[in-house]
Amino acid sequence: MRIFIKASANGFPETETEYTAWQGFQELGFKPIFFKSENELEDCRPDDLIVGGVTVINRRLNAYGITIDEYDYPTQLSDYLGRRVWTDTLEGILGKPEQWPVFVKPVKNKAFLGFVLKTGREVPRMRSARPDEPVWCSELVSFQAEWRVFVRYGNVWDVRPYRGDWRAHFDASVIEDAVRKFTAAPAGYAMDFGATDDGRTLLIEVNDGIALGCYGADPVEYAKTLSARWCELVGMHDECDRYFEASDWKNRLRGNL
Repeated sequence: MRIFIKASANGFPETETEYTAWQGFQELGFKPIFFKSENELEDCRPDDLIVGGVTVINRRLNAYGITIDEYDYPTQLSDYLGRRVWTDTLEGILGKPEQWPVFVKPVKNKAFLGFVLKTGREVPRMRSARPDEPVWCSELVSFQAEWRVFVRYGNVWDVRPYRGDWRAHFDASVIEDAVRKFTAAPAGYAMDFGATDDGRTLLIEVNDGIALGCYGADPVEYAKTLSARWCELVGMHDECDRYFEASDWKNRLRGNL
C-alpha cells in the first residue's frame, strides 16, 4: 500500500490534517508520497491510500466505481439528536422564513459551509449553490461545548474538544451507547457530540473516516483510522491493523460474539 498526501506549493503537508497523517504513517513504517495536483494521482490504484480533501478523495474513489454514502444523521442514531432534523432544498428553506432561525448545511460535502439562517442577509453565503441543492435543516440547540469522538473498528480511541467552554463536559455513557447502537457504522469514523446548556449530551453529526479533521489527535491512531476506512471501501486488507482490531469487529459490535 502506498500513501499519497496532499502537499502545498512549498512541498509540505497542506494542512494540520495532512501533517498529522504524514507523521502517523511514517511512524507506522510507510514513506508517504506528496502530491500537489490531482493529475499526479491518475496512475494510482485502489490500494493506494490518498489523504486530502473530500472532493479529491471522492473523485478518485468514483474512478474506481466506489461511491460513499453521506452519514451525517444516521437513522440508528436519531434518538441522540435531541432536536428535529429534516431535509429540504436550498430554495425550499429560503422560501419558509417561518422556520427560521434554522441551521442549514448541504447534504453533499462542501457545496457551501453550514450556517445558521436567520434573515435574508445570509443568502449571499450560498451564491455558488444551486436553488435545488439538497440541504439538511436542523432546529437550533444551545451547545456549551463540542467534541469529536474518534472510532475505529467499533472502539472509541479518543475524544477531542474543538469548540466551547473548556469547563463543560459530556456524558460518556451517552457516547458509549451511541457507538454500540451504530451497527451500520463504517470501519473508521467520527461522531461530533455537544453538551447543551440544559445538561444533555447530544449528537451533532457523524463524519466519514475517509477524510477527518484531526483536532490534535495522536498521529498513529489517526493514520490507522484513515487506513481502516480506505481499506474497507476498496475491499483490501488493512496493513495498519497491527493488533487485529478488524477481526470480526462487526459481529463484536452487534454482540454476536
